[in-house]
Amino acid sequence: MDLVQSLLGEIGVPIPDTKTLSFVGTLICVGLTVPLAVMFHYSARPRIQRVKIYEERVLILGASTEKGVGEALALQYARRGCRDLILVGRNLQGLEAVKKRCIEQAIEGEEWEMSDEAPGDQAKSKHDLRIHCIAADCANAQDVDRLRKQVSAKIKGLDTLHICFGVSALLPLLGVAGVDPVRRADKQDPSKVYADKSGLEAVQQAVVNASNVNVAGTAICLAAFLPMLQTTSHYPAVVLMSSAAALFAAPTRSVYAATKAAQLSLFRSVALESQAHAQVKPANSAKPRSQVHFLSICPATIATSFRHSAVDLDHTKADMPEDLAWVKGEKMLTPFHVAQRTIFAVDRFTQGIVTLPSSYAFATWIDKIFPSVTAKMARKKYAY
Repeated sequence: MDLVQSLLGEIGVPIPDTKTLSFVGTLICVGLTVPLAVMFHYSARPRIQRVKIYEERVLILGASTEKGVGEALALQYARRGCRDLILVGRNLQGLEAVKKRCIEQAIEGEEWEMSDEAPGDQAKSKHDLRIHCIAADCANAQDVDRLRKQVSAKIKGLDTLHICFGVSALLPLLGVAGVDPVRRADKQDPSKVYADKSGLEAVQQAVVNASNVNVAGTAICLAAFLPMLQTTSHYPAVVLMSSAAALFAAPTRSVYAATKAAQLSLFRSVALESQAHAQVKPANSAKPRSQVHFLSICPATIATSFRHSAVDLDHTKADMPEDLAWVKGEKMLTPFHVAQRTIFAVDRFTQGIVTLPSSYAFATWIDKIFPSVTAKMARKKYAY
């Protein structure tokens, strides 16, 4: 305190009394401490203190698409050194390519974290044994049953499950039926007003195909792996890669938005059911089931090739609808950013819905209060 008073005297500032100086000093300390405490709180990752990174067993469903979110998640988990990583998709060749990149990331991660350990062929062999590829159709019950048995045999349990698979749909409902008055198809009869039998069948097939993967596939996988999460991990987590289309009405995405909304509702309902599972008293002195943390990520448009999975387009043609964000040059999310935010949320025990970008969370409230505002924005976004 004497030092402060002498410094003030040197520069010609009136010297306050000791009590005033103490009060000002306290305010400064509090002013510095509170922001630091808040910053620490929002950057902390409490889950990795309970599920150590080097002990975490991760399963990613839908990891075979190059430069997709599933691949981005796999690369980041491999780099940080999870104990076991299982990659699942329908394309085994694509999975093997992702695995190769995961091994490269794992070795780079070791170089960064443990520079005294020079990675080489031995390190490659080690990573090859802990990163697994399993080809399976996640919408096929027989495949998922086989997958569950293989996961149990390979890694003896599961800590973190990521559901990343899905299909898109890019046409307005009447566009699928072939009678869209706004965007007429090349072969569409301009005088045609009502959908014929083939048009209605096309709508039915598009809805069935999208629902079979996005809704039924998610339900099958949750039914298969939820008991494993509950009984083999102390702090299990399951993450659904959903979509902003599950939260907002989206013109030209009616079929896709409907299936994603149904998928999200299914996921949230199962989360409530899981809470009841954890409260059941086990018989025969067995361990009680763990409480699973359910997290839904609802991103806006991501710069991936996901559009090519559309169930309502002619895949023999290379052209895509002109309203897409990548055609208009809009700023899009990257798979790396989405994966990074997802893993961070899991590490923080985050539950519920996380929107990307975060401003979409505010938009959901606007949609409840002033739905006409978000409807106008949606029509502008999709130019419909």
